[in-house]
Amino acid sequence: MLYLGEGSVRIEEIASMRDAKGKVEYSLVWGRGKDSLQDDSFYEYIHPALEHMQRVMEWRSSGMLGALFKKADDDPIAGILGGKSKEFYRAFHDLYKGRIGLVCVGDRYSSPFILFNDPTCYVAALANPESSEIFYGYGLLEAWRADPRIHDLNGKGVDAFTLLFSSSIAFMLTLYINAGLAKAREVSRVFDPNGVLAANLREWAEYTSKGIWPGSHENQRRAMIALRGYLNAWFDFLKDSSWLEIHHTLHHGKVIERDQSFLDTATTEISETSRAIILDNVSVFSAEEMERRDRLRREKQLEWTLLRIALGILYPREKAKIREVWERERRRVSWRYLEDTYYEEIWDLIRLHLAGEDIYASIEEKDTKTLGRWHFIFNKKAERPREKVVELEKMEIERIFERKNRLLAMLTWEGVGLPPDARWHDVVARFRKIMIKYHPDRTEVTGVNPEEAHRVTKIAIDIFRELEIIHDLHPEVFGLATLPVEQDRQ
Repeated sequence: MLYLGEGSVRIEEIASMRDAKGKVEYSLVWGRGKDSLQDDSFYEYIHPALEHMQRVMEWRSSGMLGALFKKADDDPIAGILGGKSKEFYRAFHDLYKGRIGLVCVGDRYSSPFILFNDPTCYVAALANPESSEIFYGYGLLEAWRADPRIHDLNGKGVDAFTLLFSSSIAFMLTLYINAGLAKAREVSRVFDPNGVLAANLREWAEYTSKGIWPGSHENQRRAMIALRGYLNAWFDFLKDSSWLEIHHTLHHGKVIERDQSFLDTATTEISETSRAIILDNVSVFSAEEMERRDRLRREKQLEWTLLRIALGILYPREKAKIREVWERERRRVSWRYLEDTYYEEIWDLIRLHLAGEDIYASIEEKDTKTLGRWHFIFNKKAERPREKVVELEKMEIERIFERKNRLLAMLTWEGVGLPPDARWHDVVARFRKIMIKYHPDRTEVTGVNPEEAHRVTKIAIDIFRELEIIHDLHPEVFGLATLPVEQDRQ
């Protein structure tokens, strides 16, 4: 049992925390638990991160338990761990299959670490092979999940959670097999050559020591105020505007294809506004004054970055409340379909919840006819060619999967298609983005050539409708890079 950080802790201390404060402080987020509270909200982040690690380990050409290599140099982990590399791969395989549990420990709103004494003495994660568990600070995973930054790794973009978790779990698996701290650092660098994880942990230690950890109650309170104000303004705009104005704003705003796009937009706009105020009329200022103002701007940007993460930590909690009520009321539209297709409705309900209104009554009013007021493309399904439906119904799952991947690659935006593991939400978001720019009714606004708009629109609609049929027949194939059968063979 070892740690990730600059401090140390014994497993008995974790057990005493659990006994003293109850199961709220000990939540299983991955794997199969016996008596711990389970939090499956991290699944959609941990699973893609482990998939990402498999892609990084491309030298392992024949599965999870090792491969035949042309040269020993082809396997950098074997170069570091030698004979223990097989143990590392076996531990990774066990983790991937849920045989090793990931457990969140500690107060998610007071610190990112399991234990924190000062910036040189903290514990971020622990490995306990005796119980087949790896412990993480609850607040740490919350922060990584909420951080929207995108990093580049091996020429590909990965989000903060994927990069930081991959690096940290490679570190912890090395400790899990008792290969030592020095080897753990080397293995971690295979997945994080720029040392982003170490820098991130130093950052959180510094912030925590100053009391500005984004999960703190004070930052949560400020985040709540900012969220209420921004969402009220946003939904007032939606209520008073036509769909054309709404989609024009979405297209030209800084909105990205993520669940947290509204949070990103809110804090980015505020940050940019503060920057404009601080740097206004720059020609009248001396060099010293400009330096002071630039320092102040950087401090403001840091403040809003932390607030954005605090909002991201707050958001899953509020969303979970809406989901609980939605599922309790047994609406005709499932939560998953609501989340994939009508996520603006979820934000509307969150806004009502934060404003203290009766969300039970609001949810009771929702049905298939009242959902999606602003989804001018998606509020009803188009006619499907019967022959296409029959053709896809007769296909074997392997052919359906291959067809899905080809169609995803064809649904391009600025020359880039969707990856094979795109979720249905990603498909809807991509289609929406294409239609906002190329819809023939919007050519006067977008300036797109009408002929080009008709051509692109027709192609996009044909692709989307076929993907929609596939989603109706086999929703489980979305979000997967490979079929589960293929994974089990590995």
